[in-house]
Amino acid sequence: MSTIDDQKSLGRVRLLVDLDEVVVRTARLKSRGLLPVALKAALWAVKPGGRVRIVDDGPRDATAPWEAPSNNLNHWVALLSSRDAVRCQRDDGAGEGDIVLKRTASVLAPGWSAGVVFSGRDSEIAQLRACLKGLVAQPELAAARGGEIVVCGPQRDLGFLSEFPEVRYLVFEMPPGRVMITQKKNALMRALRGPRMAVLHTRVVLEPGALAAVPREFDLCSPNTAVIESGRRVPYLSLCATEAFMPGRTPYDASHTMRGVRSGDPLELHGRGMLFIDGGAFFATKRVHDDCALDDAVAWLEGEDVEWCLRAQAHGWLVELAPGAGALSQTNKLQPLPRSGLARVASLAWHKLRTFRHGLAQIAGARR
Repeated sequence: MSTIDDQKSLGRVRLLVDLDEVVVRTARLKSRGLLPVALKAALWAVKPGGRVRIVDDGPRDATAPWEAPSNNLNHWVALLSSRDAVRCQRDDGAGEGDIVLKRTASVLAPGWSAGVVFSGRDSEIAQLRACLKGLVAQPELAAARGGEIVVCGPQRDLGFLSEFPEVRYLVFEMPPGRVMITQKKNALMRALRGPRMAVLHTRVVLEPGALAAVPREFDLCSPNTAVIESGRRVPYLSLCATEAFMPGRTPYDASHTMRGVRSGDPLELHGRGMLFIDGGAFFATKRVHDDCALDDAVAWLEGEDVEWCLRAQAHGWLVELAPGAGALSQTNKLQPLPRSGLARVASLAWHKLRTFRHGLAQIAGARR
């Protein structure tokens, strides 16, 4: 039996599979925003028929500033586990307030598909080649293992794909006007066959072993994307957190990304707000997309990835990052990180100050 009771044990159990039982102790998980990922990790760690026992050993005050006080814990458990488990009667070893779940879902079937979003421009072909080489190097995408690689773009000459005979091309003509990237990604994901899907923009290259490092079961997951700045490898857009509950809403605190997590542990972001992943590179399961697709009415640069992730979490799906699934962005649209630690702290402090001042201005404007 394994126990999840803090961030360290959660990171360890997240990699385990086929256990008989996992115990989740909530006291040190609630206040760090880790309860949703702990509940999901526990269910994914047990085999079908295995049990998850949730021990709510946190404060009983319903007004305490916890993510899930005891009177709301049942709601969280139902939201996050009802698709995959049933609630059982407490056994002799369970406490009065314990919740016992039995996993009823089978393990997610093996198999991967990969889809690449391509604009069709000749200037993007070099990036596309690098992206495809990274995908071809993933054993999980080999046809012999039931894998596939699909490029989605407009009708055009496909001579540049001659070196990739295993790649299929899906024609999608973008409607005029706004760039409806969500419609394109939805069409691509509907065409993919595997239960797990990797969806990339051409600028992102998966590194060797990336798909092997993704947990066996997940909902929505980001690779650990990096970029080269001044000759050094630094974190890029991947997992992000915001306290704004919808895209376009001004938060009081700055949004957080992996670029500001010095330890490199993505679990630190779960307590910073609602999570979202960069739409340029993500892993998703078929069942998540079937239940909660991207919104076809939202265009590129309109917060389409943020809106999708926030809505998916409201549906009970987990958003996370796979630390070992490395990827590299061939382009960089962000301001370079300062080289020294002191400069990085000063830059973050200035960003927080600007965000705080903007929040005060919003409050003042609302009171006029």
